[in-house]
Amino acid sequence: MAVIRVGLVGLGEVAQSIHLPVLSDQRERWLISGIYDVSPSLVALCRSQHPTAAPFDSAEELIDSPDVDTVFILSSDETHSRFVRAAVQANKHILLEKPACLTVREIDELLALTPNYAKTIFVGYMRRYAPAYLAAVEELPDFADITHVRIFDLISEGRHFLKKSQNVLYPTDIDPVLLARGAKEREALIREVVGGGAPADLVRAYRGLTALSSHHISA
Repeated sequence: MAVIRVGLVGLGEVAQSIHLPVLSDQRERWLISGIYDVSPSLVALCRSQHPTAAPFDSAEELIDSPDVDTVFILSSDETHSRFVRAAVQANKHILLEKPACLTVREIDELLALTPNYAKTIFVGYMRRYAPAYLAAVEELPDFADITHVRIFDLISEGRHFLKKSQNVLYPTDIDPVLLARGAKEREALIREVVGGGAPADLVRAYRGLTALSSHHISA
């Protein structure tokens, strides 16, 4: 089996707690060949833990690298559409963390780019493939067309438990200008969905829906 060379765009919590450990545990299948993040401390940490990973100065440089076969897009939500476009243009396999995008418009634009795309684009809704979910689906009766879904979701304090089981670095060295720009872009995309005059509670609810809550409807 040929080893697949992986480049990671974004080295935050999900990269550190899930993707990097899994890739490292299966070295016969995967080689971490490239990394990029806006945090210098995260790049330094991941380089020390994964010496095969070459640091890149930009996400686009990593995506275009001939040393990367597959791109894991693990960056902030508002960047997903832009980086998927770049990866498609570079003809790479793509693993895209949830949410794929924040708006239907972005999804439609990406689908228009890829009607005959020969490589794999996989959105990381991993709960859909969890044994417990698969077993539950087998137990459920057949439904008619579903037209309305109501979900009561309790968001746990995941970071509290994660800190007790994983050594995750939460960086403090990201350029404030980049943080502000990302927050502004993210807010604009969310407002595109919920409306410019929507209350803050609705904005917060939509962010929750596209984050952890998405697992409950993706399966």
